[in-house]
Amino acid sequence: MARVLQISDPHVLAPPDKVSGLLDTADLMEKAIDRILADWDKIAPIDAILATGDITERGDVASYALFRRQIDRLPAPSFVIPGNHDLRETMRASFADTAYMPASGKLNWVQDVADLRIIGLDTLIDGFGGGEIDAETASFASSALQSAGERSILIALHHPPFPSGIQFMDDIGLVGIDALEATLRVSPNPTRIICGHVHSTIVANVGGTTAMSSAALCSTFTTDFRPVAPVGFTTQPGGYMVHVLEDGDFRSTAISLAAGDGPFAF
Repeated sequence: MARVLQISDPHVLAPPDKVSGLLDTADLMEKAIDRILADWDKIAPIDAILATGDITERGDVASYALFRRQIDRLPAPSFVIPGNHDLRETMRASFADTAYMPASGKLNWVQDVADLRIIGLDTLIDGFGGGEIDAETASFASSALQSAGERSILIALHHPPFPSGIQFMDDIGLVGIDALEATLRVSPNPTRIICGHVHSTIVANVGGTTAMSSAALCSTFTTDFRPVAPVGFTTQPGGYMVHVLEDGDFRSTAISLAAGDGPFAF
């Protein structure tokens, strides 16, 4: 059995700056961690924490330091992958003391947790909002899958390997999905794909594998499938996810950061 907590898209920005002049994401990150800690006894034990990209808004050292200060409050090892708002080399340097962070090349990594193999993939294209599974990353993913033995697989990447239906996000979606799909179709291991980027919880099928995006910590994108849907975000509370591997099967739960009263007796 393994249990993984996923957070995504905190877009941490060191004060006094605010994302889009509105979101105090450093404060939102702190409050999200407060909420997760309040939930901890309900969801523990957690074997690993995955942050699926857009760790910071601008990729600066101070914002990565703020992120680490908050994520380190959680009593489980944490792992990060880059999103389109991150800067690869600054991120590498900011996590250089961790055992999993590669010293060079793409920020692709593998971690084995109990009977689960976690594969972190780097889909960042420097200077662009969209992502890519390039030849290096596709080869890394294939090798990591082939060497997994009997472990089940959790693949983490930032950009969803499926269309979201939110046009302005699909315009900066992922290319190179075919190589990943081909690898998944010949892998016998139970596999789940998790991602972020779209600030919404969406479930799809990729190469015969269930893939899902998580809500963000900092903001929400409205589900609006119209071609003329307005581009932007809302301040509606997002959430996080818990992925459980038990008896070879995955179960994923989306947990809201919104507050409410209760529970009340039926």
